[in-house]
This record gives sequence, structure tokens and C-alpha cells, in this order.
Amino acid sequence: MSFALTSFKKDIARWRQDYMATLIWLAIPLLTGGLITTLMGSDVKPHGTLLLVDEDQTFLSELIVGAYSAGELGELLSVEKTGFDEGFERVNDGEASGLLVIPDGFAVAFLESEPVTLTLRTNPSQTILPGIITNVTEILLDAGFYAHQLFGDEIETFTSMTEDPSDAQVAAIAVAIQNKMETVAPRLFPPLIEIEIVEPPPKEPTPPLALLFMPGIILMAVVFSANGLASDFWREREQGTLRRLAFTPARMGEFLIGKALAAAVIVGLVGGVTLVLGFLYHGISFTRLPTSLVWIALSGIVLFAWFGALQMLFSNQKTASVFSMMLVFPLLMAGGSFFPLAVLPGWIAAIGRIAPNGFMAHSLTLEITAAGPWSIPLLSWLTLILAAAIGLSICGWRLRAGFART
Repeated sequence: MSFALTSFKKDIARWRQDYMATLIWLAIPLLTGGLITTLMGSDVKPHGTLLLVDEDQTFLSELIVGAYSAGELGELLSVEKTGFDEGFERVNDGEASGLLVIPDGFAVAFLESEPVTLTLRTNPSQTILPGIITNVTEILLDAGFYAHQLFGDEIETFTSMTEDPSDAQVAAIAVAIQNKMETVAPRLFPPLIEIEIVEPPPKEPTPPLALLFMPGIILMAVVFSANGLASDFWREREQGTLRRLAFTPARMGEFLIGKALAAAVIVGLVGGVTLVLGFLYHGISFTRLPTSLVWIALSGIVLFAWFGALQMLFSNQKTASVFSMMLVFPLLMAGGSFFPLAVLPGWIAAIGRIAPNGFMAHSLTLEITAAGPWSIPLLSWLTLILAAAIGLSICGWRLRAGFART
């Protein structure tokens, strides 16, 4: 096995000189994971400003102001009173989500059921908050219309009163309103159907979405690095290393073992750094780190072997590189690197686990989310070892079949 060790040292020394490639492979999970973690971990809610020009200055106009800032809506919108010119300029500059103008005489027109126009101008550069403001304004207008339909007589009586109504007049209006409320209450407030509230069975706690993204992102880096490491067969062929190897008594199998071990070390380095950072961020027990790291290194050997076998099927390096890159992105899409398999529908997740990297990412997810270490089933380990052996055997056959002598 001395030649395997020599082959291992040779590859490590060469890849150490080409450290930029390793840094790029390492940057893939760090940048992608950092971006996703930032997006998933953000609790920032959208917040906008509604500028209000209250030219009426009445109790009714103040009620409208309160409607936009009450309850949960108040967490989304801040209402600021301003002048028309200043408000119009601020909305056009994108400093506010909307501008609402309540004209002078609004309360009188509303009480006397006369036409009145509320002017609403929204910020065209925003979508959600202006839509909320528009919907709330339409609801308020509908509420005013139905209030007139229901309490029209009482409103008319109220507006015809003198400035100092008697107690009897106030009581008469209050009683009339109460009677109508009692009449319509059975239709408005109780539900039209009976609702039986059933407590759902308690659900098991689910891991955070950012944590579920981590295995797929790490496997993304493993796929890219394994594909890059596999292209080293073409480099050794162009340098004449494989041709000289084909005519020496050294065994081709030891040469492949050395390259596979070097690939495992490099992939383990790329995945190990990402794992440590992920474990620290998500608070995962480091007792699971050794198993996860060995699984990633073994996965790297499998992908390296099969990418190498694939690339050696073509007649030139350019065609091999193009075809392998065309295969990489469908693999990443199917294998859960862009969407965690755990959050996809069952039948889609089942298809994703058929993909090599999907199978690897799923097993890694089991390891980091399980109750204890060494949670990956033995059958999965045997499957990975068998896949590595078959892939390296195909590489050895292709080297002996003429790739090394060309």
C-alpha cells in the first residue's frame, strides 16, 4: 500500500498549491447557508407610514385615524398627520406607503348621507402595505354605508336635534339603537353553522427550517468539490502521469485508493468547517460531529468515483466538463440543496431521496436531528460503501481500457 500513500501525498500536495479551488468550494456552503439563515432567522415585519391630511378635524375623522392604528394593524402602519403638499411630496419620494385626505365637511356629509370623496394616494413602489391601506379604506366606507342603512332614522333624528338635547331625546335614540341591535344580533354575531373545536393531537417539535437547509447546502459543496476533484483525471492524463503509470508494475488500484483518500480529506475539510459552524449556530451536540464528518467524507468518495467514471467516458475534457456540469444542477435540485426534502410533499421527497446526494443529505439530516449520535442506519453505511467500491472499480476499468494510454 506504499504506492497508495504516495498517490495520496501527491494529490494533497497538488491541491494544497491550488488552494483557491478549495476556498471556492468552501465558500459555496458558507455564503448560501449564511444567506438562508439570515432570511429564515429574520423576524422583521413590514412597517409602513400612512400620512393623513385631516381637513375636517371632527370626532368622526378622528375615528378613522384610530381605525388605521388599532390592534395588529397598528403594528404594520404608523399614522402621521401632515399637510397636503408635504404629504404628496413624501409619497412621491417613497417615504410613506400612502396619503389619505379627509376633506372639510366630511362628518356633516356622512351624517346627512351626502356624497363625499376621500382621496387616497398610495406608493407605487410598494405592494403589500398600500394594498392593506386600500382594503381597510374600502372596509370603512362599506361600514359607513351599512351603518346608514341600519341606523338611518336614528342618525337623521340625531342631526336634527338642537345643540342641547334633552335627556328624553338621548334616551329615545339609545333605546331605538338597542332595539335594532337586538333584532340583527342573531344574524350578525352567532355563526350560521355550529362549530365544534377539536384539539389536534400534539405534534412532535420540528427542527427549524434553517437547520433543515444545512445538510442540502453541505451536500451542494460536496457535489461541486467531488466534480472538481474528478476532473483531476484529465489533468494527470494531459501531464502524462497516467500513461507512465500504465506501463509501470505499480497497481492501478493503489493509485485510485490514494486519489480517493485525498478526495475524502479535501471534501471532509470543506464539509467539516461548515459542519462546525452549523453545529455552533444551531446548538447541535458535538457528539454527532464525528459521525457526520465520516459520512460526508465517504459521500465525497462516492461522488468523486462516479463523477470520475462519468468524465472518463468522453473523448475530451471539454465535453466531459460540460456534461458533468449539466448533471450537477438537476442533482442539486432533486437532492434537496435548494429545498429541504423534509418540507416537501411526501412523493416529491421520496423521489429526491433516490438521487445520490438526496440520499446522502437525508441521512445527514437524520444524524443531526436525531436524539443521539450514530443514528444513520447500518444499511445506509453499507449502501454508501458499496457505491464507492463500484464507482472506483469502474474508474479502474476505464483507466485500464485505454483512458490512461491515450
